[in-house]
Parts: sequence; C-alpha cells; structure tokens
Amino acid sequence: MEKTVILKFTKETWDKPVIHGLSRNCELVFSILEARVFPRKEAYAIMSLEGAEEEFSKAMDYLKECKVVIQEVPDHIKRDDDSCVSCGTCTAVCPTDALFTEGPELYVTLDPEKCIACGNCVQVCTVKCIELLVI
Repeated sequence: MEKTVILKFTKETWDKPVIHGLSRNCELVFSILEARVFPRKEAYAIMSLEGAEEEFSKAMDYLKECKVVIQEVPDHIKRDDDSCVSCGTCTAVCPTDALFTEGPELYVTLDPEKCIACGNCVQVCTVKCIELLVI
C-alpha cells in the first residue's frame, strides 16, 4: 500500500525526533516530499509512505501517540480545466513539475502522479481554478 500524508507538528512536537522514531519503529519506505518549519514553531511534512497495511497502521498509531496531526491526501489537487487560462503561474511554483506547459499553445497540464499536495499552485492561481483536496 502507498499513501501520501500531511503531518502537522505543533509547538509541542515540532522539535521532537518523530520521523527518526517512525523509521526505527515501522517497516515502511518513506520519502519526505516537502517540509517546512514556521516562525511560531509549527511545522508540517508531506510524506509518501509505502509498505504493508499493518505497518502503515502501526505508523499511524505511533504518530498519534506523538501528538502529530495526520491528514491523508487521497486525490492531491483538483483543477477546473474550463476555468484555467494557462497563464503558467502555477508551473513556476510547482516543486515536482506536476504542473507543466506543453505544446505550442503552452497549455498547462497536470500530472497527478507527481503532485505532492504542497498547495503552492492553489495560492498563486489568479483565476482560482485549483483546489487542494485533503481530508
């Protein structure tokens, strides 16, 4: 099983070795797709987790014990193709090139497999045709 999750750390958890504990306690392959620490000592990490279902459940239990807020990212982003004007602003802020231009018309295309749900595109979209889908 493979899932992408957003882990939200609070003032109480942002500086704890949670990811280290996750790697030691659970047999999962994981990639940190993006992580940020904010000035008020809050942080988040977007991670891809892959492994057996029981190991995934074990990891979720461990993270909850550590008081980390977990959000699963089922579909990443949704884009209204009819509203998109292909201005390309979103492509400039996409860290994984999930949004890119193609063809002589420079039409903006989304590759959902590359999307890590960082939300950068949502923030810069001038016509508001992109929305982040998180639980």
